[in-house]
Amino acid sequence: MDKLKKHWNISSNTQLLLILLVFAINGSLSGFITKPALNFIGVTKENIHFIIYWILYILVISIVYFALLIIISRLFGQSSFFKKFAKRSLTPFGFKRFF
Repeated sequence: MDKLKKHWNISSNTQLLLILLVFAINGSLSGFITKPALNFIGVTKENIHFIIYWILYILVISIVYFALLIIISRLFGQSSFFKKFAKRSLTPFGFKRFF
């Protein structure tokens, strides 16, 4: 735990717990929302080639993940940590200018 706190530059166990909780809720909720979102726009495994379906699934779940990350991190008071996290994660894809 101390290595993780040092790596993330945080000081308290409470903040570490909140960060891990945000990651857990966000990951689960992203997976839970993505399939119905694809169904809503008419993309299912039955009406589209499976490779295209999985490419779209990965693209949509990535977008949903980072959108929810901002919302959930604010609810738990950890937006400053997750803003830095999102910036580091999205910089290789050219999204640095949005932060």
